[in-house]
Amino acid sequence: MSLRTRLALFLALAIGLALLFQGALSYVAFRRLVEGDLDRSLLFYVEALAEGRRPPRGEFAFRLVQGEVRQQSANFPELADLPPGAYWREGWRVLVLEVPGGTLSVARYDPGAAFALSRFRLALFGVGGLLTLLFALLAGRLAGAALRPLSRLTEVARRVADSTDLSLRVPPEGGGELRALAEAFNHMLERLEAFWERERRFTRDAAHELRTPVAAALAQVEAAEKGYLSREEALSAAKEELLRMKRLVEALLLLAREGRVERADLDLAELARREAEAFGVPYQGPESLPFRGDALLLAQALRNLLQNAFLHGEGKGVRLALAVAGQEALLSVVDQGPGMPEEALREAGRPFFRASRAPGEGLGLSVAKKVAEAHGGRLELLPNVPSGLVARLALPLTQG
Repeated sequence: MSLRTRLALFLALAIGLALLFQGALSYVAFRRLVEGDLDRSLLFYVEALAEGRRPPRGEFAFRLVQGEVRQQSANFPELADLPPGAYWREGWRVLVLEVPGGTLSVARYDPGAAFALSRFRLALFGVGGLLTLLFALLAGRLAGAALRPLSRLTEVARRVADSTDLSLRVPPEGGGELRALAEAFNHMLERLEAFWERERRFTRDAAHELRTPVAAALAQVEAAEKGYLSREEALSAAKEELLRMKRLVEALLLLAREGRVERADLDLAELARREAEAFGVPYQGPESLPFRGDALLLAQALRNLLQNAFLHGEGKGVRLALAVAGQEALLSVVDQGPGMPEEALREAGRPFFRASRAPGEGLGLSVAKKVAEAHGGRLELLPNVPSGLVARLALPLTQG
């Protein structure tokens, strides 16, 4: 059952129940008015009987039962003895009263009142049912108009699924929740389009970068086969290209691990000091700093930053510093090389981006950035004064 049909049925049911409730109240009020008028005339009839006066206008009858003694008017209807109360019997309004030693039944024949009550009930159900049906048809049209923006959104979603065209958008019409839903859907498509573009560019660059060492290794082998290179020279060159490809694959695997961090308690100061010693650079910072994170990923990120400092910073004045600022740990690799131009600082961190012609795969900063983000932090690239670059991992200490 479609949402439009559900909504129309719900509105029709709500309106039908409201009409039924109002009709029931009106019927009860009308019945009490009619019965009250008849009962008052019957009480007048009782007073007239008691005082020997003429009864009110209309057809009245009575029956007095006191033990074995029974008296009744000639026109009293054929009725069994009833307990005290008020009754309707075939057009007769009957009022049974308690009297000393028995009961007094007085009745008034008024088929018009009984007919009016039955017609009122019939009109109530007939008109109520007809109005409910008309409201159901009207509710169907209103629901269709109200859900039109949702239908457009469904159509666009279906076209996106069939064509994978993420440039499609839903016109944000109307207001309230439907407009907010359309805007949220468009925002989702924008994010997906940007993500798809990044993935496409990443895949294209990765394929290009992986093809280069493979082609170079193959060229070395073919050159050796044709006698242009010795076997040892070809093997050495091919091994170098294969090692380059290995570094590329490892970096790509690290990027693929985005968001999946195996956290454990570690000493961030000890980890930084160990990497600084491995690269032979000074370490500045506390002796110990408890942290919860992935030691392997953090060590790889630091190695990448240190390698970049030696490769692009020419190894001048490289040092590794650890500091605490607020709720963050700041791991900084500082060099005094030529630094990076402002345009390159904005692009750095994108996979396969190279700020210079120096050898490298263009993945070091990308991996460091992903590692920082996986820990809830960020990678900052700042110019060093008077020259050089500060590559900093800002890691939240409160991250669970």
